[in-house]
Amino acid sequence: MLKLLESFTYIDDTSKLDMACKTLSEASVLCVDTEFHRESTYYAEFALIQIASREACYLIDPLAIDDLAPLWALMLNPDILKVFHAARQDVEIIFNKTGQLPLPMFDTQVAAALLGYGLQVGFGNLVQKVTGKLLPKGESFTNWLKRPLTESQLSYAADDVIYLMPIYQHLSERLQATGRKAWLDEEQHVLCSPATYANNPGQIFWRIKGANRLKPRQLAVLRELAAWREQAAQKRDLPRRRLLQDEPMLSLARKTELNEAQMEHIRGLNNGIVRRFGSEILAAWQHGQDCPEENWPQTCRAPRNSEGTEMRLELLMTLVRLRAEKVEIASNILASRSDVAALASWANHGGNMNWDKLPDTPCLHGWRKKLIGDDLLRMLRGELCLRLDSNSCMPIVDEQTTA
Repeated sequence: MLKLLESFTYIDDTSKLDMACKTLSEASVLCVDTEFHRESTYYAEFALIQIASREACYLIDPLAIDDLAPLWALMLNPDILKVFHAARQDVEIIFNKTGQLPLPMFDTQVAAALLGYGLQVGFGNLVQKVTGKLLPKGESFTNWLKRPLTESQLSYAADDVIYLMPIYQHLSERLQATGRKAWLDEEQHVLCSPATYANNPGQIFWRIKGANRLKPRQLAVLRELAAWREQAAQKRDLPRRRLLQDEPMLSLARKTELNEAQMEHIRGLNNGIVRRFGSEILAAWQHGQDCPEENWPQTCRAPRNSEGTEMRLELLMTLVRLRAEKVEIASNILASRSDVAALASWANHGGNMNWDKLPDTPCLHGWRKKLIGDDLLRMLRGELCLRLDSNSCMPIVDEQTTA
C-alpha cells in the first residue's frame, strides 16, 4: 500500500498558488476533490479545492485568491490524470469555470462499482474496505464558505485526497488484473462528455422522477415546463426546486386544460409562485399542449402485465444474478430490472420478434453485451436455458443449445 502523506499546505494567495501548481504540474496523477454549497443557488458556490500528488497535498482557497488561472491550467493539463470520487459535481465546477473538462480523469466510485464494491459506494466506506481506516465524519455538514476554516475542517478536507491516492492505486491495479480497464473507459463516456454538463433545457425533463409514466403528449408539456424552470433558475441563480418542484410539474403535465386560478389548487403551487410565475408557467404549458404529435417525446415503456412477460422477466433476471455473482459485481450494474423488463416485454411478440430492432437498453451494448446481453438474447431464442443442479438445487446455466 502506498505510504500516506502526513501533512498538507493551505494556499490562500497568488504567489503560493503559483508555487503549488508548479510543483503539482510535475506529477502524472493528481487526486482532486472540491467543497461547495448549492442549497440556495443554481450554480455551486465554490468554497475549496483539495489536490494531492504522491508527494504533496494542497488545499486551495478560491475565496481568497482572485486569479485562479494557474489552478485551471493544472486541471486542464492533458498529461496529468485527474482522480475523483463521484466526479460529476466536482467536474461540473471546473467545467463551469473553464468551459472545458479536466481530462483525462478516473472516477473511483465508477471503478469500484465495476469491481464488486456496490453501486455508488461512499468514499468513507470505500476507504474503510480498502485501507481499513475509519475516517472521521465530524465535518460532514460543515459550512465551507465561512472563514477562517478550522484545523479540523482542513484536516477533514485533506483526508479526501490523501486517502484517494491509495484507493486509486488499488482500483487501478485490480482493473488491470481483471481486464476491466476498458469497462471503466466505457462507463466514463458520459462523465467525459461536455454535453453532460451543458444542462440542455430541452432534455432536462428526462431527469424528473416519474416522467416515464407520462403519455407522449404529457411528456411534451413536461418538456416545456422543465425547460422554462431550467432557464429561469439559471437566470436567477436559484435551485430548480425553489422555483417549481417536480411533483407539481408532473401534475401540470397531466392537465388537459389550465388557467392561473386552477394552478392554485395544485399541491406545491402556492399563491406566491402563481402570482410571480403563473403567466410564464401557463405559457410553457400551452406551448407543450400545442406541440405537433410528430414532435412528442417517446418513452421506452414496455406494455405491462402481458401474458408470459413476468415469468420471462424472472427467468432472465435469474441469469443476470448468476452472471453478476460469477464476475463479482452487483446485478443492477450489469443489467437493471427495467432494462431486462424491456427485453422480456419485447420478446412477448413471439414469432413476430424483429431481431434487427431490439430494445435500446444498456445491457445490449459494450462490455455488458459481451458479458450478459448476448446470453439474454440466446435465452429468448431458446438457445440457452437454466436448470437446477442435482446436488445443490441451485440454478445453473446450461450452455448447450436446445432443439
